[in-house]
Amino acid sequence: MFTLVIYDITEDDLRSDVANACKRYGLTRVQKSAFLGNISSALRKELIATLNQIIRDTENNIQVYVICRPDLSLKVELGKPFRGEESEMLA
Repeated sequence: MFTLVIYDITEDDLRSDVANACKRYGLTRVQKSAFLGNISSALRKELIATLNQIIRDTENNIQVYVICRPDLSLKVELGKPFRGEESEMLA
């Protein structure tokens, strides 16, 4: 299953920590504040715990979604494509 992490974080340091955590757990940036990757349920649970530690006692927001491959294949992208760190898995 794919894991999508999206976030609204105001502090630069915390935002960087969240991005680095997502990368460490095998997710790829698909938007400035969104990461996606195909990781196991166990890794997802670890990632959620890590993200929770990063933003504990703050007013920030992180959302984690689980998406199956058939649903991901229905993705529609509008506008200028994001060309940051997008991987082959999204093609």
